[in-house]
Amino acid sequence: MRSGGVARAMLLFLCGWLASAAAQTQYPSRMVKAIVPYTPGSSADLIARNLGPRLSEAWKVPFVVDNRAGASGIIGVQAAVAAPGDGYTVLIMADNFASAASVRRNSYDPVNDLDPVILLARGDYALMASASLPAKSVAELVVMARASPGRIYYASPGSGLPAHLMMEVFKSAMGIDLVHVPYKNNAAAVADLAGGQVSLMFTSLGVALPLAEGGRVRILAAGAAKRTARTPEIPSFIESGVRDFNVGTWFAMLVPKGTPRGIRAKLHADIAALLKEPAVAELMSKQGMTPAGGKPEELHDLIRSDFERWTRIVREADIKAD
Repeated sequence: MRSGGVARAMLLFLCGWLASAAAQTQYPSRMVKAIVPYTPGSSADLIARNLGPRLSEAWKVPFVVDNRAGASGIIGVQAAVAAPGDGYTVLIMADNFASAASVRRNSYDPVNDLDPVILLARGDYALMASASLPAKSVAELVVMARASPGRIYYASPGSGLPAHLMMEVFKSAMGIDLVHVPYKNNAAAVADLAGGQVSLMFTSLGVALPLAEGGRVRILAAGAAKRTARTPEIPSFIESGVRDFNVGTWFAMLVPKGTPRGIRAKLHADIAALLKEPAVAELMSKQGMTPAGGKPEELHDLIRSDFERWTRIVREADIKAD
């Protein structure tokens, strides 16, 4: 009886394993939902909507974008963390995945709560100034700020997001006093910058370029150590005298914990192939980004290093959640 029970248990285990393996082999067999924790039209949203039709065509199932904006991306991330680990929910996230958690430490663990799949894209940050601000360079801005400490206001899409934390790094590096005005989202912050209600803002180059081309804002610096290919006429941050400014924006796909290794491997392989397509690279270039790729382990290391760095900056600047 005892040996028979063991045999039955082994048989049940084997059947379950075979069923799981078969499900992974057939993956995906139904709609895949991509949670994007930002508003439509954001950079992460555009990446998801660029990749979505190609994945739908390759998989013969719908790839649907689910925008869950709010609380600096935390609402969408928490929805992904709580989702089943079956491969039918993925998260497409920007670099504030690490920074938001450094301010709101009880919201989620960016290093351990989700499994990395692939780094989708990298991009550069730009420092935008309202067209009404007289400063036409970082040097002129510093002179103005030192002459009128606490009189120049800068926007961010929320406390603890990279746009906020980078300005804290910038202020410290240049020895100036600027006043933070947090907004509920990037679109509202950009609108007030373009309208002259605030004077400065960090954002991705892809967001800054159309505004600058329309004359609504001026880009004072773009790129970290060197000038970007999209804006060769604009000096980089380090060239402009911003010491140790080595941050850039990135976008990645992650999945809930427990997602089978085989499914994660298929997601990685299929998306890595798409990132090599010239049409995808061209679309990303228009947004000021370049396709990335790489191993899941490399993405995990990037998230961990970003989280450690932003946590240190948050502690040193005594930044609190809104």
